[in-house]
Amino acid sequence: MKRTESVNASFVGEGRQNGRDAALSRKLSGVGAARRPYFCAAGTLTLLLLLVGCSHRGNAVSGTIEVDEAHVGPRSGGRVEKILAWEGDRLHEGQVIVQLDASELRARRDLAAAQIDTAIHDADAQEAQVQFLRDDARRQQDLLKRKVVSPSDAERADSAAKSQEKNVAAAKMRVAQARAQLADIDAQLAEMQVIAPSDSVLEVLSVKVGDVLPANREAATLLLTGHLWVRVYVPESWLGLIKLGEHVRVRVDSFPGKDFDGVVEQINRQAEFTPRNVQTVADRIKQVFGVKIRLPADDDRLRAGMAADVYFPNVK
Repeated sequence: MKRTESVNASFVGEGRQNGRDAALSRKLSGVGAARRPYFCAAGTLTLLLLLVGCSHRGNAVSGTIEVDEAHVGPRSGGRVEKILAWEGDRLHEGQVIVQLDASELRARRDLAAAQIDTAIHDADAQEAQVQFLRDDARRQQDLLKRKVVSPSDAERADSAAKSQEKNVAAAKMRVAQARAQLADIDAQLAEMQVIAPSDSVLEVLSVKVGDVLPANREAATLLLTGHLWVRVYVPESWLGLIKLGEHVRVRVDSFPGKDFDGVVEQINRQAEFTPRNVQTVADRIKQVFGVKIRLPADDDRLRAGMAADVYFPNVK
């Protein structure tokens, strides 16, 4: 009897244990079933975000920001006397960057100025003389009418006045020549200075004090920051969606959260092949059109050489 009760007790214990295991299994499966919709929703949201991101990249093309450069130098050779600007300086139109030694030209200018003064004084004297001879010729004509002098005397006076008029013209010509010589020297003096042709930034200074520069040698490289732009290449199917003067968004890697305003400045009228660094022949035979985007020149954050992404609003 005791053995039977013991066996029954063991069956009861196992039944209770199995019941607890089944209940626990049902509970866990219920929790998993409850969490499964949340995992599905999170996965769907992630997929949607990826699709949205891809759709926003579909209307963007990449290019490199560029700026016009000016390579400046003297037309006349000479020794560098002063350097008045340094790399990185912002320059204004007409600002002197490099001054060459112009002592010889300044001496020639002083001589030319003195020659002008001499020529002017000579011309004034010749003018006074011609005025005197003209008055004398008129007096001789009056005396001739009164039979006081002979016709030959009156004729000589008139000839002297006309001859003096030629001397006056020659004196005035010498004044003009002296002034032209002075202007030429002034032009040469101006060429002894290397100046900024417009508002710009001094990017490279190629000389130092004491250097002897030959004529037309480059002394500095300037970035003309008044015209900043990026050129991108778009497929032919985009041409109908891009207009001149249209505003576009521009982003650079240095400021990933910042949108810069750009304006479509030029759309090439002739197609080009895709760049040569493409990897497949199928991509190489595709034709693209260059589009030039003007960027705000007054924003110091944008610099030449930066990679830029351009987003066209009408391209989806």
